[in-house]
Amino acid sequence: MPNLADVLERRGLRVKGEDSPSWRVIVEQGSVILADQSSICVEEEQSLAVNPPGRRSFVNQTYAIVGEASQSPCFWNTEDIRGSGGAPYQRMVPGSLRVYNADRSKLYRPDCDYSYDYYWGTVKRHPHGAIAENEILSLDYEVWLCRYDTVVLQADGRVMIAEGQTEAPESRELLLPDPPQIKEGIALAYVFTGWGEEALYNGEIRVLEENSLYPHLQLPQVYGRYMDATPREYYVEVLSATKADRLEVRIAAMGRDYGLEQVLTEENMRWLEAQAVVKDERVKLLLKSAYGYSVDWGLSLDFTAIPLERLRVGATYRITATPHSIYPIDFPATNSLDLIPFENTRFLEGFREKLFSGMPVRVAFYGESTSRTGRWPYLFVRSLREMYPDTVIHTSNVAIGGENSSKGAWRYEREVRSVKPDLVAVEYMLNDAWDSAEQREAGMRRILGSLREDGIPCLLLTNNGMNPAFGRSFDEVGEVHQLYRRLAREYGCAFIGGYEYFRQLHRCGIYFLTELKGNMINHPYGNVDPEWGSFDCVLARAVYAAITQTSLDDHAI
Repeated sequence: MPNLADVLERRGLRVKGEDSPSWRVIVEQGSVILADQSSICVEEEQSLAVNPPGRRSFVNQTYAIVGEASQSPCFWNTEDIRGSGGAPYQRMVPGSLRVYNADRSKLYRPDCDYSYDYYWGTVKRHPHGAIAENEILSLDYEVWLCRYDTVVLQADGRVMIAEGQTEAPESRELLLPDPPQIKEGIALAYVFTGWGEEALYNGEIRVLEENSLYPHLQLPQVYGRYMDATPREYYVEVLSATKADRLEVRIAAMGRDYGLEQVLTEENMRWLEAQAVVKDERVKLLLKSAYGYSVDWGLSLDFTAIPLERLRVGATYRITATPHSIYPIDFPATNSLDLIPFENTRFLEGFREKLFSGMPVRVAFYGESTSRTGRWPYLFVRSLREMYPDTVIHTSNVAIGGENSSKGAWRYEREVRSVKPDLVAVEYMLNDAWDSAEQREAGMRRILGSLREDGIPCLLLTNNGMNPAFGRSFDEVGEVHQLYRRLAREYGCAFIGGYEYFRQLHRCGIYFLTELKGNMINHPYGNVDPEWGSFDCVLARAVYAAITQTSLDDHAI
């Protein structure tokens, strides 16, 4: 049975959803040419049914309540372990939560006795309610499931759906499964289904002007990739337009309201405060969340092509965005390392020479939680030790979760220089994204300046991104990625841009949120099973390749 590695050429065989969203995918006609010059053909368009992932019920789950809040949604309560024996799972079905006392003789009241958050799966005691601190409760609830399926071409030309799992290998991890691995047949696409959605979508964007008397007039253009997993409609109202090419606009959005999980409509959608923008600059399409802050799912609106005199004050533009449910598998298959920029690796030559000579070396990891508790530092070091068994390789992990480079810079002399490292891997991108541009640059300059002054080789990295619903947007994190890239050149540091891989996970068939295994926010590894999650494996391979000037195949780490 042939597989993807046997394919020389692919013609057609595009996989897409139906024009009217449904639970079916269409495989267009086409063929593949195999290494032995034979071919597999699909003569006619195929329509395949995909099963919705559904939901899972939990009944009488014992839970010791943590935290206090007077309002829903009540956000995270600092708990890590999820599922049976720990906190409730994330992505609760709205309205399904029932909270009882331990013997189930009393049913507590939402927003009176407790506050909740359906996205986080959080239950906190209400300060004026009947639940005591640390009280043992009994919970009933349901959670939405998600799943990857694979569209597979078989040797006889038939096309089938290989259905994946809806849970993690470890029951106390989040329900964020990976795509199923196909042993026989040629994988054409992954289909991601998730979290209570009503159909499969093609990631389409449409713009129209509401109540326009001139529907033929030119419309603004939308740029970006829509990164949310649920459909939305954005409304952009033009409040004023001046001859100085300045506009005043306000923005609102409809669709699922994370945390409360209600559906925002024209009647209850939240308008952001009016903002003044330059006409020739793109306007980010933001929504105001139930938590009170703005969320950027990757789209922006450009008025550049519309003459100022044709911009009607009072005009409202409606932008509909649907998620990407179908992830085509590239041919040739995308190599993860090809998406990661490697720069200035010549500055690691001194460290390489020590490795080759067999002299003892020490690697320090200096950064935030993704270095402190992430897998990539030790996967990388393990591979180095296997490559250089006669070299004693020590490590000093001086990273601190939640720290940014401004704070980390103050620890340099006491905790970094003092261990006398031969190489320092620096990684502060996610927490630096919360700082101002001036603060983050000053903090990183101080660190890199100290390393250069002490003559210590430095490897500056960027890691995974965040969930924009609760963290920084792709663009905001990308600004830190570009800053590090620029500073690495200026200070003579090697640079590995792992964030570029995260930003393009869709090219590898992955919806980025399912790669954030630890919390669906910013950690790409499990809380109970640290071996769970592939992102750190890719980053470790990149670090290894940069240092050794060799590469590892996908299964070597």
